[in-house]
Amino acid sequence: MKLKLNKLLPFQKSAEDRVYLKFTSNLNETEFRNRCQENEYWYHSYYFDNGFVQRGDYDIGQDFKGYQFPSELSGMSILDIGTGSGWFATYFEQLGAEVTVTDARGYCDFDLFGRDRYPKVSTEKLSPDRKLADGREIYYSPVSQGFWVMKDILGLKAKYYNARVYDICPELFGDKKFDLVFMGSLLMHLRDPIGALMAAHSVCKHMLIATTYMLPDQSPLNEPIMKMRENAGDGISWWIPNQACITQWLLAAGFKTFNIDNHVRLTTDSPYKHPITEKSTGVSQTQQLIHAYA
Repeated sequence: MKLKLNKLLPFQKSAEDRVYLKFTSNLNETEFRNRCQENEYWYHSYYFDNGFVQRGDYDIGQDFKGYQFPSELSGMSILDIGTGSGWFATYFEQLGAEVTVTDARGYCDFDLFGRDRYPKVSTEKLSPDRKLADGREIYYSPVSQGFWVMKDILGLKAKYYNARVYDICPELFGDKKFDLVFMGSLLMHLRDPIGALMAAHSVCKHMLIATTYMLPDQSPLNEPIMKMRENAGDGISWWIPNQACITQWLLAAGFKTFNIDNHVRLTTDSPYKHPITEKSTGVSQTQQLIHAYA
């Protein structure tokens, strides 16, 4: 079967190598630092146009252009699945998009190797981390508290939902679909990447952008192959597919038109180290870039 691939949408163009976020707060630098220190672990680094910096595992602003987002985001509806510390959500909103984000409630929602069910959130947390004005109870995942810190500092309007990726559907958002669905560095952490792509397809009005680990094509027949890491690597890093396998993932999930010929760099900045094991949580890497169209 020969696939007809769409041309990519116009890309973000900038004279600078780095993308800086806008600092839309009245806090001074000391106040900013104190607020950021409320959160121990930052997955994303934040570099602002006024010189304020909160460093984390990955410096997205350094590699952002590689994702090849549309150059015009104003007025678009965007869903950021697995927002983590929220760098992408912040950028999308600052360019005028209407942003919705999701993240897990905690390890209880993660696909952890070696267990046969998702435990109740009460086994991890006795009470929610915050309650929204609409009455919804919100739990922070191990990486999403940074989103809330920055949301409060910058006055972001992004709507937040706790949800496992497999539970994402239009009904969760009031029967809404989104112009752009983004899944950054998420598929490799899921036991069922096709199920996750199916969920993303169900809420995708136009375009999906995602990234994942990649396995070099070594078969002369370009066979779809995915390698499972022993014990899911660190317990949450499951699959490494080749390009032919990613093609089958997308077709199985309902995407008929896509481009998977490009790659994106993920560069570490100030990776968190476990206080006891001193193991770093960040590793610089190159990932397969997926642009798919609903």
